[in-house]
This record gives sequence, C-alpha cells and structure tokens, in this order.
Amino acid sequence: MKKIVYLSLFLSALTSCTPKAAVFGTETGRFGASFDHYAINVDDVDESVAFYQRVLALEEIHDGTEKDNIRWLSLGNGMGLHVIESDRSQVRLQKGVHLSISVNAFDAFVEHLRTINLQFFSWQGVPMESNGRPDGVRQVYFKDLDGYWIEVNDARGVLMGR
Repeated sequence: MKKIVYLSLFLSALTSCTPKAAVFGTETGRFGASFDHYAINVDDVDESVAFYQRVLALEEIHDGTEKDNIRWLSLGNGMGLHVIESDRSQVRLQKGVHLSISVNAFDAFVEHLRTINLQFFSWQGVPMESNGRPDGVRQVYFKDLDGYWIEVNDARGVLMGR
C-alpha cells in the first residue's frame, strides 16, 4: 500500500510540473550544472551592498571568506551575488552583459524605482519606461553604483503562467 501511495504522489508531482515550471533552479546538461553566483568587482563594497539592499531588497548572507573586501547577497534559490571590492579597471560595462533578476511584483518594483528616484530604461534606452519582449516578459534596465547593468523583469510570472 505504501508503494502505491508513494507512486501516486510521485506521478502527481510529475504531472503538475510543466517544463516552464522547471526553468528556474534546476540542473541541466550532462554534468548537472546549475547557476550558483554572479560576482562583481566594486569600488566600495559597503556602498554597493547598501545599494543592492535599497534597490532590490537583497538579504546579506554568510561570507565564508571572512575578508573585509567581500560580501555576499542572496539572489534566492541558493544563488548569490558576490560583491568584491577590488580593481575594476579592466571590467567592460555594456548593456548586453548584465545581471537579470525576475520579480513577482513587477509593477510594484517599477514604482519603487520611481519612489527612490533611480533612473531606469527600457531595452531601447527610453528613460523611465519599461518594455515588453515578444514572449510577453516586461523588463527595465538600470546601472548600479559601479556601472554594472541590471535587468529586472517579470519572466518568472510569465513563464509560470501568472
């Protein structure tokens, strides 16, 4: 009887999980790769962490290195933003290379950007406007204190069927 119950639960989980629902936080490929963290070099680690906490409300997480020039912020699902105070003279900053974060409350997030007077752009470069992609995802772009481009979108909601 236990085997039937477990099999029923397993089959139920399989049928409720669509390929779109499996997009985030899954392993892929022959080696079971999954996203772990994104690292950026910054001029002032404390100012950068404060910026990411103010704009994206990211929570600081444990830094196993215990070095003063390194801090970690959670991007959810076990993923992190590794903020490192170090030389950034060789860093190329262009919009096509960006950190992308999906939010559940896109309209509220855009209003938050307006409230804190942070200038953002559509992909096309129109100030203080969002844009829609052909797949229905809405997005905005802005720069952090060190010039890194960040995209914030509602892809999770669109891919999960809102």
